[in-house]
Amino acid sequence: MDNSQFVVITSAEFAEFVARREDIHFQQTKAFGDLQAAIGHQPFYFAVKRNQVIVAAMLVTLAKVRFGYLAEAHGNPYYSKTATDNTLLISGAKATLKKQGVLKLIVHSNQMIEQYDDNWEKVAVFNQELDAFYGQLGFSKASLSDFEKGFNFNYSKDLTGFENFAKLEKSYKKNGLQTIKKARKQGIKIYEATYDELADFKKVVDEAGERRQFSTRDLAYYQAVYQAFGDQVKFVLAKINFKTEYEANQLALNDVYQEIEQAKAQNKKKSIDTLNQRVSRLDKFNVELKRLATTYGDRDVILAAAQFFIMPNEVIYMFSGMYDDFREFSAPFLIQDYMLNYAYNHQINQYQFMGVNAPDNPDQGVLKFKQNFKGYIWQSSGNYELVVKPMLNKMTKILKLIIKR
Repeated sequence: MDNSQFVVITSAEFAEFVARREDIHFQQTKAFGDLQAAIGHQPFYFAVKRNQVIVAAMLVTLAKVRFGYLAEAHGNPYYSKTATDNTLLISGAKATLKKQGVLKLIVHSNQMIEQYDDNWEKVAVFNQELDAFYGQLGFSKASLSDFEKGFNFNYSKDLTGFENFAKLEKSYKKNGLQTIKKARKQGIKIYEATYDELADFKKVVDEAGERRQFSTRDLAYYQAVYQAFGDQVKFVLAKINFKTEYEANQLALNDVYQEIEQAKAQNKKKSIDTLNQRVSRLDKFNVELKRLATTYGDRDVILAAAQFFIMPNEVIYMFSGMYDDFREFSAPFLIQDYMLNYAYNHQINQYQFMGVNAPDNPDQGVLKFKQNFKGYIWQSSGNYELVVKPMLNKMTKILKLIIKR
């Protein structure tokens, strides 16, 4: 006898179920549900229980749209290996959502379907049965929004198989590792922002958004993320005190001058040539540090910032910003290296750099930055749509066409 039943569960039950899994997606967690509630989207936690044990579950959030609501399941719902459980989950969700005035349910599936090397050569395919799987549940393939197109292709790095973090760092591309080593010598420090520093984080991201023409969030959103996810989110800042570094660089320059005098006394021409090259580099850097120290004084100055989600199975790099005036300091490299170190030391196996442009897009700057850390490109499975109220959904589409005219 089949004892399976569809139920609407509490957020606490959902959290307990998710905590036992290895395939956790940050958008299918209680924390994400709490975040959605904070920004005005109602969360529902649906499940199928067999003998009072949850065997399948999903978080769905409702957003108000014209003539009703749009329901969305972000990330991968936790399906059962038993097909009838999944059918029961979706049919139960559909019936419940219909009573809430939902027009359609969209599952933003985020599963890898194709993997590529750094030259866009396909090396593997995965999850080729997804279209059929969702088709059997009544879904059809849905189009991507302009925002989602930015995450159709992604970049990731597998952190397994490295003896220590130094070996992992050596797996980076040569230029990337050299940039990190150079940036470390410039006195940049990496911090995890407190709740009170979120306004500073926002300023960096806003400046980058204005320069690169992407929309940013208000402060209340970052505060809601911080409160909902707690230690599962990190807002990371790169800072420098230009006055302190100018003084340190001046001392280093003086030391090199002394070494040159010693080399001259010993008639070591080769050493003198090498030391003169160091003087040239330090002197050039000193001029810039002096200018910046005069401008910003004796205080920490933020160079760059980035946000990350921390799951037991992966670290997810969401987005970042950098002040363009400080580009030469390469602070974003240090932030990524800091978080890769964090992931490795916490036995987290996957590092998700997230979105890159499609291969036919001429702007490959974001991909080139992420490729410094030597991972792989993969394509996401995209969206699936289940119409909950066919007639009303059809009328909405017709009205949209009329309004566009």
